[in-house]
Amino acid sequence: MAGVVGVIPARLGATRFPNKPLVDIFGEPMLLAVYRRAAAVLDRVILAVDGPELAALGRSVGAEVVLTDPALPSGSDRVAAALDQLGDWPEHVINVQGDLPLLPAAHLEALVARAGEAPVITLRCPLVGDPHDPARVKVVTDDLGRALYFSRSPVPSGGPWHEHIGLYLYTASALRGFVAAPPSALERSERLEQLRLMSLGVPILVADVATGSPSIDLPADLDRLRRAGPPPRGSG
Repeated sequence: MAGVVGVIPARLGATRFPNKPLVDIFGEPMLLAVYRRAAAVLDRVILAVDGPELAALGRSVGAEVVLTDPALPSGSDRVAAALDQLGDWPEHVINVQGDLPLLPAAHLEALVARAGEAPVITLRCPLVGDPHDPARVKVVTDDLGRALYFSRSPVPSGGPWHEHIGLYLYTASALRGFVAAPPSALERSERLEQLRLMSLGVPILVADVATGSPSIDLPADLDRLRRAGPPPRGSG
């Protein structure tokens, strides 16, 4: 899809799950599983990695790779640093989370379809499971689909609940503004970086998709994915 660039930030030194980008996902490293799915939809996908091992892995499949500082505090900072190094900021960039190995094409397509409607666009789906689970981030929107709040708590208190899907399409100016600003009080309280954007007054449009996609945050998530088995052929 022309005019939208995807950047996949990845690092080996994650505290909760070291070497996560290299874990095997049905026969391939997770980083390449995400890259393959993103590249099937977007015309340009960049890997923003923290060291030579991940760089070599990306180049082994012909991916465009940028080495970034391992000390960067977030994936969004890594995305911005990669684009700064390239000196080639697109009008719109998608931060493609590197821990979504079954990333559906429909999720990227939903973001691209709304490009230009807001400085930041993200996704939600109906929440399936326990709304009190802090790992399931909930999002509340107004009647026009603009985000009012994101929380690890069950908001709104009586439902219906929608789960946030952590993909973001930014305008270049919105991403630059985000990484230039310090963490906000709400961001620190909820441990959700998108609340920095809300504290800065940046509108976030939330597009609806039918279902989520498993995120591999901890080894237990990987175990669940492997027990469920590979997705049907041709599903992503």
